[in-house]
Amino acid sequence: MSQATTTATKWIRKSFIGETKLPVVYEPAEEKELLELTDWVKKNQKEWREDLKNYGAILFRGFPIHEATDFQSILLATEEKLGEFYLGTSPRDQVVKHVFTASELPAHYPIMQHAEMSFLDNPPKLLFFYAEKASETGGETPLTDLREIYKDVDPKIKEKIEKHGIRYRRRYDGPSNKARFSLWKTKRWDEMFGTTDLSEVKKISDENRFQLDWFGIDSLTITNEQSGFRIHPEAKTKAWHNHSQTFHYQAAVSEVWKIFKRQKTFRSLGVALLLTLLTLIKRISGEKSHDVHVTYGNGEEITANEMKSITNVFWKHLVAIPWQTGDVLIIDNFSVSHGRLPFTGPRRILVGWSE
Repeated sequence: MSQATTTATKWIRKSFIGETKLPVVYEPAEEKELLELTDWVKKNQKEWREDLKNYGAILFRGFPIHEATDFQSILLATEEKLGEFYLGTSPRDQVVKHVFTASELPAHYPIMQHAEMSFLDNPPKLLFFYAEKASETGGETPLTDLREIYKDVDPKIKEKIEKHGIRYRRRYDGPSNKARFSLWKTKRWDEMFGTTDLSEVKKISDENRFQLDWFGIDSLTITNEQSGFRIHPEAKTKAWHNHSQTFHYQAAVSEVWKIFKRQKTFRSLGVALLLTLLTLIKRISGEKSHDVHVTYGNGEEITANEMKSITNVFWKHLVAIPWQTGDVLIIDNFSVSHGRLPFTGPRRILVGWSE
């Protein structure tokens, strides 16, 4: 590790891993109790928030954090307004009041880089991750500085997004389908909204500017438009902030081939070949066959080449630091994206967020 230029306190050291400054790492210089860490977080808001604003992410490593309630105590110490209602697409399970499993998607399936719930008017401010159990291999939560992505993305793509924004379309099965996960869709709409009361579904949708279109027995298509960039509410920096690299049909293909190049395993090769074939079938079938779809705000398609270009920029700036059991990571959701690399062995990452 390289040493950071500032120190947090006598018993907390700051450093960086290698040459990267994403994230800044906080470690104890001497053995301390959890209560001493939570007290420090509560009393030193200005210091850690300034680091978070500058670097985009803070990794707490080597502290006595052993279970979900320990993790939640850190969330509460930040004095943030913590979220409980998740309008995202990945299936999650609630562990304690403000703590959830990060994702219940299969281990072989990659999660592409994204800012959490960027398709909402009011996405989470901060994200909190906790490695209750690190995997044997893989399973990193890669990070990318979205401020750098905004600077490096093809100016022609950036110009289109600036002018038109981004349009999202997501199709969800309903309660009549008991399956929780399929290749192209994730959880059901009743899981996402947390209710089967259609008046409540409409209320939540109106609050988030979702257009609802019902089809079949109880299936639902949600469409909404959003800006593709965001200004940080405090730092006033501008960042790439959309789900194109997650919802575009080509994104997974670009991702899995880069993962194969990184992991060099038979499994990652098999996943890459299978997804390439399935995506080709999807492409031939046309955009109406895509259960998750993203275009420019005027309906113009984001081409496969444009998507590859965006993915290349993300991987240019991507940082993937292996988890250690007990790690806690705080991410500024307006500045840094996250994802998940495939893994083997038991793995349990928990998550919380602030509104």
